[in-house]
Amino acid sequence: MVAPANFFFFPSETILEVDHTQSRVVGDILYLQRRIAAKQDRQDYFLRGNEVELKFRPPGEGGVVAILDGREFPLSKSAWTQLGQYLKAAGLTKILEATIKLAPDEQAVFAACQTVVNAWLLCTAKRLRWRVVNRRVEGKVVSVLDGIVSDTYAPFSHVEALEVVAKFFGEDQSVINYRLTTTEMRLRLAEEPMVLNKPIKMIEVFNSETGHRSLSFWGRLWKLICSNGMAATLKDYGRSRNNHVGEMRQRVENILPEQLIGIRQSMFEGEEIRKQAADVRLAWEGESTSGAGVVEAFITAENERRKVKMNGRQLKAVFDHGVPDETSGEYGTLSFVENAITRGAQELDSMRAQRLMEDIAFDVLQRGLKQRDGDLIHVRPLPAAA
Repeated sequence: MVAPANFFFFPSETILEVDHTQSRVVGDILYLQRRIAAKQDRQDYFLRGNEVELKFRPPGEGGVVAILDGREFPLSKSAWTQLGQYLKAAGLTKILEATIKLAPDEQAVFAACQTVVNAWLLCTAKRLRWRVVNRRVEGKVVSVLDGIVSDTYAPFSHVEALEVVAKFFGEDQSVINYRLTTTEMRLRLAEEPMVLNKPIKMIEVFNSETGHRSLSFWGRLWKLICSNGMAATLKDYGRSRNNHVGEMRQRVENILPEQLIGIRQSMFEGEEIRKQAADVRLAWEGESTSGAGVVEAFITAENERRKVKMNGRQLKAVFDHGVPDETSGEYGTLSFVENAITRGAQELDSMRAQRLMEDIAFDVLQRGLKQRDGDLIHVRPLPAAA
């Protein structure tokens, strides 16, 4: 449910972020999260929709608040969005927008919208879990309603998630990045030492205490591109997703070890594919002539090979859908050429050479795929200086 501009809700915001330059480990992050959780002091109210009332006030008077067991709590924007899926009202946002247009003044706007929403709440008999948490706002602690989920939702706190991480990865595991927001937590773990311009294996952990994410473990490759902190997250290689239902802790601890084996195997295979692709690019660099760049040499030969091997219908399928054949790898299918050029540019030391390769990628994307006469992919000459 989209929030009309006239209403004030507490926005989603970042609470804390730690990056790889701070040399943290899982044990440090777990300690920080425990301290934060103690200050947040999360509480749950189990109430049916028809047992809750909303009040709409101007921003200076608290904005939109919910009355839970006689106590008033301001709503977060994410909680308002979640509420919409439990109200049995189709197009409620449009109804509110129409109500706002018809109201003669601001006071009438709030009164009319309050009447409309509470009328639909009275029709909602479903029992919900209303999650309240402490936030620091302008130096004061404010209890905010930041999550509305089903009563079957099984809370799994960020502290519990990090305890699972510490159990299976160790408290001394290096942390690439930790970001805590009002809606979710993300933790990136380095599976091997971080080296500039070298992809490394990474496990990415997600969790939400308010129903925005499942507890997830993703296998990825991560690369530190520049010494100033610029980094790139590369392709996914397997993931484990655990919905917030039932006995979360026991279930996750039982199945996670086997899932991690699969994720790590996928990451290993993905890294091998990337190495092979890099070897192909380096091989073309050795065979290219002084009058043509690496990319043109590769594309020209690839075009010739495809002309012989594939008919017109197959070629169109490759252009339009990226259909691979048995010889295709990361740099083997024509539809992946633009991506291959962009990734190859990241490996060059010269900024000018990087820019030239990115220009070629732009040509491929904007003009080459539309061209059906002459070469299958039109490219501009790359100066020998690149």
